[in-house]
Amino acid sequence: MMTCDAQSRLKRFSPSLVLVAVSLLFTAACETTPSRPPVPISTGGERPAPGTVSVETAQTELEEEEEVETVETVEALPAEGYIPPHMAGREIKRAAVLLPFSHPRASVRAEAEGILAGIELALFNRGEESFVIFPKDTAGVTSTATMRAQEALGEGTDIIIGPLFSANVKAVRTLAQDADVPVIAFSTLADAAGQGAYLISRSPEEQVARIVDYAARKGATRFAFLGPRSSLGQRAEATLRREAARNGGRVLSSAFYEPSNDAPVDAAKQIASAIQAEGNITRGSVAILIPEGGVKLRAVAPLLPYYGIDIRNIQLLGTEQWNDPTIWREPTLVNGVFAAPDPLNTEQFNSEFRRIYNNREPSSLSSIGYDAGALAAALAARDRLDLNGVTDSDGFQGVNGLFRFRSNGTTQRALSVLQITDTEGAIVIEAGPDQFDSPTG
Repeated sequence: MMTCDAQSRLKRFSPSLVLVAVSLLFTAACETTPSRPPVPISTGGERPAPGTVSVETAQTELEEEEEVETVETVEALPAEGYIPPHMAGREIKRAAVLLPFSHPRASVRAEAEGILAGIELALFNRGEESFVIFPKDTAGVTSTATMRAQEALGEGTDIIIGPLFSANVKAVRTLAQDADVPVIAFSTLADAAGQGAYLISRSPEEQVARIVDYAARKGATRFAFLGPRSSLGQRAEATLRREAARNGGRVLSSAFYEPSNDAPVDAAKQIASAIQAEGNITRGSVAILIPEGGVKLRAVAPLLPYYGIDIRNIQLLGTEQWNDPTIWREPTLVNGVFAAPDPLNTEQFNSEFRRIYNNREPSSLSSIGYDAGALAAALAARDRLDLNGVTDSDGFQGVNGLFRFRSNGTTQRALSVLQITDTEGAIVIEAGPDQFDSPTG
């Protein structure tokens, strides 16, 4: 079921290549307010002491990878669903995992292996022997992803987990839709969603929407944007404008700088001038979104007070890129807030991952892989591996928090709000809700 190259890489990762289902309970959904908690798909158990971890932006960056087309032949497809020899005579559910295990770039291969390891960890932790996964190598190439999807559907797969890149998802979802097979994909680009494809990724749009809503409830009525002229930056700025208007606020100014610019003084001056021209600024009434991270954030943020902004009266807003202990020492960022999954859940997952995989560190997307695998196994346990099961309006509680899929295939997430302090690092000041209060559209 895997290519020879992929097998050699994955054997060192896998506690088992044929894995068991996570056995979890479902109850009936309510049409308006949920009458039950979301489906739990986390490992459970006692939480460790509070901690914080760095969050990478690899998922969004990977979307910009160039494809390298290859020519392959497709093996003959079996007439019926494949059943492993040791499971002969047993009724099983199948998940095909389509990921770029042989991508030319090592960073992409590492993420693919990390996602698979997360999926396997979710299935290895618990239960039944009625659910099996079949990893398949897409190489990150659309034509190869299409062939692998055809192969999986011919083998009787009940659900497809993956692919990673948006172009691959679009090609695969077309085939899967014809077979009524749901696709749980890892792209962050909204145009890859829909037609039976559901994006389990943590999108920048969800992060920005959460933190803007929080700032508005705390009194912010005017917003500004300072960020890179990149795909991520442009998506964040567009979401800021939409969410500011939805909350009755307005955007004073948006200043972009080239990602290669290590000292974007002109952009910082633009924002400083726009805010200074406003006047009547009370504490927290103006918020500035900076979707930046690492060394660049530590260089950009201090430019605001340098050009005359009283940072004590301004609420700085960030994305998951701020969930990085290396930036919390920057004085300008103290009291800044950002949206991210609960760090307690994240640390629990990371500890479990290291324990199972001999102290190997999880990749940036391993926890997303865990949620995807556990979701699929949970649906299999209830015989709901179909579009209705995937779009359960009560949602699912995963390592990355509560989430559910909208009818258009994008994901709604209940993220926490964290604040940077000068003594305790980043702390949760508003936990994500533990249930959704209305059906999704």
